[in-house]
Amino acid sequence: MTSFTGPGRLGGLRAAGLLLAAASLVLAGCKTTGKQMAEEESTWLNPFAPKTFEEAKAMLPPLPQDTDLIPFSVSGTGNLSFAVDSKSVSVGKDNVVRYTVVTTSRSGARNVTFEGMRCDAFERKLYATLPAGAKEWIPNLSEYGENWHRMETRVSNAYAATLATDFFCEGRTVAGKPDDMVRELKSRAPSNR
Repeated sequence: MTSFTGPGRLGGLRAAGLLLAAASLVLAGCKTTGKQMAEEESTWLNPFAPKTFEEAKAMLPPLPQDTDLIPFSVSGTGNLSFAVDSKSVSVGKDNVVRYTVVTTSRSGARNVTFEGMRCDAFERKLYATLPAGAKEWIPNLSEYGENWHRMETRVSNAYAATLATDFFCEGRTVAGKPDDMVRELKSRAPSNR
């Protein structure tokens, strides 16, 4: 009978013992304590973790100017028109597209919001609003504002979903640099009649 581990049964036991000893040495060298793991995990950053008030305030863009607004079409809008502030479009290190949207009714009432969009999850978040007559952004500190929400495509006035599918996202990735997005918005802006 042929033995693959050495001469006879004793050689096989010695080889198995050597393998076990070598594996133990390798595992001992890789040993990580719970404390070490906790320290390593504490250095990981979650780009989608809730922001404190100061962090949110620091990322707010300048107030939109009418000369920088680029209109875009949204199906099923009824009496509303939409525009993006070209100066506000940015892409963060967290791959979140941030932008200011101005929604205007036929009577002239305006709703101005600063928002973020995650292409990878097709979600959006409202960071701040600019009430009529306000001179600065009002950060959204509500529990709703702390969370990301799925964008709806089959509702009227789904402007965020339109921005995602037509301008800011390519599938589940960001559609290039902010300048590219602004250029695309301008090239497809509805003409004023």
